[in-house]
Amino acid sequence: MDRKTTFSIALLYLLVILALGLLFFAKRSFLFFVPDSFGPVPVGVPWFGALGAVLISLTGVFDHKRDWDNDYWPWHVARPLIGIGLGLVSVIILQAGILAVGSSPQPQPNSQPTPIPANLLYYLVAFLVGYREETFRDLIKRLVDVILTPGAGTPAIPTIHAVAPAQAPHNVPAPVVITGAGFTNAQSVKFGQSVAQFTVHSDVQLTVTTPTVPIAGAVPLTVTTKGGSATIPFTFT
Repeated sequence: MDRKTTFSIALLYLLVILALGLLFFAKRSFLFFVPDSFGPVPVGVPWFGALGAVLISLTGVFDHKRDWDNDYWPWHVARPLIGIGLGLVSVIILQAGILAVGSSPQPQPNSQPTPIPANLLYYLVAFLVGYREETFRDLIKRLVDVILTPGAGTPAIPTIHAVAPAQAPHNVPAPVVITGAGFTNAQSVKFGQSVAQFTVHSDVQLTVTTPTVPIAGAVPLTVTTKGGSATIPFTFT
């Protein structure tokens, strides 16, 4: 479908949408069969969603005059329905979020500054997602992350059960196996103040290469993770 045809269809959509809006707000009695809301969603939400969707279609006619693609005609034809759908879903998501935190966009007495009335906020959201679908996709991604992605939880505090061997030469690097629990998020392993290289094999085991230290003697061996630290005595010979 070429640009001129697309423009004509989008302009017709716009005129119909504006006529319906004018009729509804100026001559409400003529549309007595239209309810004031669809469940929790004000009746104006679909109208604003369709308006935003049709306006972006008209904008595209002019923005893409040099790279117009006729294969996009279904996108333009379906604009009002897409805008209505995006507006309805977005407002329901917004309402669910408001209910979840126990707040309300309705004006509250003695509040400063005066809050935005709920319906006006819903109309604005419907128009914006109809005009800019990327906003709706971002909203859906965030909603999925909040509802369906399990929380990371609190990392477990590490514990050390044993070290094998329990001693090593102070002037020669040597491998040491540490067994315990909570090693998955290990961040560092230290022998006293000396940092050692380590490899995590599982949540219950890691291997450390002892550092070289100036003198022999007992030092604390400390494993630090995101959940905390655990210490056990170690001896350099």
